[in-house]
Order: sequence, then structure tokens, then C-alpha cells
Amino acid sequence: MNLTELEIDECQKVFKDLDEEGVGSIKISDLKVALERIGFIPSEFDYYKMISEIDENNTGQIKFSDFLTIYHKHKMNSSDEEDTDTKDVFVAMGGNTDGTGSVETSKLVDIIKKEFELTIDIESLINEIDKDGSGSIELGELKSLFKTNYTNENL
Repeated sequence: MNLTELEIDECQKVFKDLDEEGVGSIKISDLKVALERIGFIPSEFDYYKMISEIDENNTGQIKFSDFLTIYHKHKMNSSDEEDTDTKDVFVAMGGNTDGTGSVETSKLVDIIKKEFELTIDIESLINEIDKDGSGSIELGELKSLFKTNYTNENL
């Protein structure tokens, strides 16, 4: 499981808040609240599927290790969805379906400024992301661009 210390700490805090008796487990009924607190709002089907996978012995309790497993699965699924979305954008802008090729920076600037009418300084972001200075954005660079923390403070 590849979780950062920060992610584990966040999960531990949420878990401890709901472990009222301090026994190292939370009630099944508290699982949904715990998941929501870490930003995961599963569908009813997914929620009950999780419970059936984690609480195989029908104890009505979830251990911290099981909670981390759920968090990790959620994180991996979210990451896969983000990668698929990024690849779809990459291909739509001219990249190849196998992840090779690139997107011309001028095309990216036109889309951001003209089609979406965004006022961000996309040129500066591209300069930061385009490490090889090629004037085009490869798939990995596009992923980095989408992960940039560009807030209103930077405007």
C-alpha cells in the first residue's frame, strides 16, 4: 500500500474520532461518516459491497487496517479515472492513443484562452511544465499541468 504519512495521519484522525470506545475499531454504521470525512462518498451499492468485503465475519466492526485498505482502493480508483480523463484530453488535442506524441503549446493556449475564455497565465504554466523546452506538451507534462495548484492568488 503506497500511502503517504499525511494520508495515514488523516485517516487515523478520522478513525480515532469515531472510535468512541477506543478499541481500535469503528461500527459499520460509522463507516459512511468516516468515508465522507476523507472525501469519499460511495454509492449505496459500493458502500454495501465494501462492507461485505471488509466485514466477512459480520462483526459489525471495521478495524483501522481495513479502513486504510478502503482508502487505498478509493485513491487508486480515483487516480485511474484521472489518468483516463487526462489521456482522453491528450488524444482530443492531438496526442496518440498509446500516449505517445504531443500537443502543440499554441493549440493548448488557444483552447484555454479562446474556447474556454480562462484568464489564467497559461503561458507561464506551460513554461514550468515544458521541461525539455520542446514547445509541445507530452502526456506526462499534461498530467503535471492538470495537477498544478493554480489558485486565484496566482492571478
